[in-house]
Amino acid sequence: MKMASPGRMRPSGKRSTSQLLAALLLTVLLAACSTTTSSSGGSQATASRSGEDITVEDVDQSALAATIKKTFLTDIPVSKLDPVVADAMAAASKPLTAEQNQLFKTCMQQSSCETGRGSLTVAIALEASNAWQSINRGEATAQALAYPQVKKIVYNNANGDVAAVLANLRSLIAQRVDIIVTDPIFGGAITSALQQAKQAGITVVAVNTPLPESSASSVSAQVPLALCDLYTEGAQALVKELGNNSTYALYTGIPGNSNAAAWQPCLKKVLDGAGWTQVTEGFTQWTAQGAAQAANALLASGKEPAAVIYDYTTDDFAKPYFDEGKTPPVFLSDVMNYSWLSMIQQAKQAGINSTSWLASSHVWFGRFGVTAGIKIKEGQQVPAQVPVQIPVVSTDSVLETNSPDIPASVPVSSLLTPEQMNIALAAP
Repeated sequence: MKMASPGRMRPSGKRSTSQLLAALLLTVLLAACSTTTSSSGGSQATASRSGEDITVEDVDQSALAATIKKTFLTDIPVSKLDPVVADAMAAASKPLTAEQNQLFKTCMQQSSCETGRGSLTVAIALEASNAWQSINRGEATAQALAYPQVKKIVYNNANGDVAAVLANLRSLIAQRVDIIVTDPIFGGAITSALQQAKQAGITVVAVNTPLPESSASSVSAQVPLALCDLYTEGAQALVKELGNNSTYALYTGIPGNSNAAAWQPCLKKVLDGAGWTQVTEGFTQWTAQGAAQAANALLASGKEPAAVIYDYTTDDFAKPYFDEGKTPPVFLSDVMNYSWLSMIQQAKQAGINSTSWLASSHVWFGRFGVTAGIKIKEGQQVPAQVPVQIPVVSTDSVLETNSPDIPASVPVSSLLTPEQMNIALAAP
């Protein structure tokens, strides 16, 4: 709808009846243009701005502070967080109502679900399959349910296959969803599909894994984990603990994944600079079976690295040492499960001390993506990149957060309730 230039002069004198009727009709049409929403997806569906946004000013500040501490495993002032991250934390700090919890259960059991309100369809596009991804799906679902703008939530999972990722993204384009939130672990290999979605008017938000610079323009916004900073800090902790000229083993999930491409060079720069030697490396597919196989291969090799660095929980690498009553290597990971905390507590009770560092598991990055996507649909300004820094902490400093109510395979630290965690893990 085209409007006259705001600098245009209005005619003087009284208006005729026909002019008044025309003006009234124009006013009604303009109001319709500003409030009409579409459920067909793509760029046509626009969230309402009638007080539905959730910001840090709308929530209990003590609950917000507690959520931030649980998320980052340390106290961080709201003022130190990017506004998108701060508002996402605000939404996450509001417990779901009984009705929303029932919706959560329904959504997690299906490939899509309707909320009975709103106008936006949010797609959660998962690229791998494991407990981390299951909780990640739950986190993003809980976040979407917090917003009255969300009408429908859609899921798909590629189970670690890049061809399936591409097919799933194109399926979402065909469905004309409004927002796609995805963790682009395959990086540049899925750029074409991301670009197609954006060109179709879909708001695409990449979270957690940083995209290559060449792929940045293929999405509406990125909320990446500052992996280089995280593993630089972690490597510095290793050198401080073990000194110079030590040894390490390096592991990741899928060969060629963008996650490892972001953090491994930064870690190596610190360790190699301190005279450390890499004795082996391996891939686990980020599955329990893959991690057990890699741990057994390390044990059989006879190599004894002073440190093991892996971007998922290191339970399988430590277990053989604890079973024999031995002190294991030092461990560093950005994702540890609650099973790791239980293992360390049991080892301490058996008189075995171990040293390890972890970062909060970033399993909740989908929440940032949902919030960013909704803000963009509302017409708010969201930076092209909203990096999130997560500090590295010692395992001992978070042992008290362990609870028998939390399933062992849940990453430290999920923002879901124990009931929601179990629902998410049991989801098909």
